[in-house]
Amino acid sequence: MLNPSFLEAPFGPSRSTPASAPSALGEAELGSFLELLAVKRERPSVPFLRRLQRRCLTSVAFENLDIHWKVPIPFDLRHAWEKIVRRRRGGYCYELNGLFGWALEGLGFDVALLSGKVWRKPTRSWGPEYDHLALHVRLDGGDYLVDVGYGDSFRTPLPLPSAERSDVSGAYRLSPEGGELQLDHAVVPGHWRPLYRVSLRPRAWSEFGAMFHWHQTSPDSPFTNHTVFTLARPWGRSTVTERYRMETRGARTVRHRYRSEGEWLEELRTRFGVKGPLGPHAG
Repeated sequence: MLNPSFLEAPFGPSRSTPASAPSALGEAELGSFLELLAVKRERPSVPFLRRLQRRCLTSVAFENLDIHWKVPIPFDLRHAWEKIVRRRRGGYCYELNGLFGWALEGLGFDVALLSGKVWRKPTRSWGPEYDHLALHVRLDGGDYLVDVGYGDSFRTPLPLPSAERSDVSGAYRLSPEGGELQLDHAVVPGHWRPLYRVSLRPRAWSEFGAMFHWHQTSPDSPFTNHTVFTLARPWGRSTVTERYRMETRGARTVRHRYRSEGEWLEELRTRFGVKGPLGPHAG
């Protein structure tokens, strides 16, 4: 059985004896996860890490459907694995980066969980600690920010402490800010907007529990006020809501409005390969 030591121990060689999570997963589950990504196992390397991040972003959706349907999501990586691998669903940052971090460690990468504060555009303020979960990977003498759980985000690892990269979604800039690292995004060149700030202090999985549940239930959570299912594509991004599907290529978005109430659910199955029940009783 794989011991996801990053779940309860700090980053790096000084961390304490690994402690298995209650939902510890094994080699068979890791193999199934790699099959989902259509990636073969290799030794840890920067090219392999890049390929894993890209494949995860184009294979696993960022979505909040269970939150919308008020289906409780357990704070448990076994549940995240079942939902993502077996049912071809997605999740939000704790599920996506939690499972991806577990997989990276199972593949031999040195991984830590990081706490992020998301920029709240309506209030023009930063969210609380543990508002977002990101990953810190140390590899071949370098450090990288890795994230598969923010929706429209950078597609390859960003070198720490500062970097600027561009892909089909626009430009991303990581820079030190007030003792943290700030991630900015620009769809139009030069028009930067903040996404989140992250501290490099390693965190334990258990520390994210309160915000994991807050995002499911609070009326102030960005996930309880709208529905989204979005997946990165090689050419951009495909997004589904209850009312329409959006295809985004660079700064251009084309919307297809649904004609019937259940059409969007049918598209989740036919276009995105979702399996199993969908709706308030999907849990």
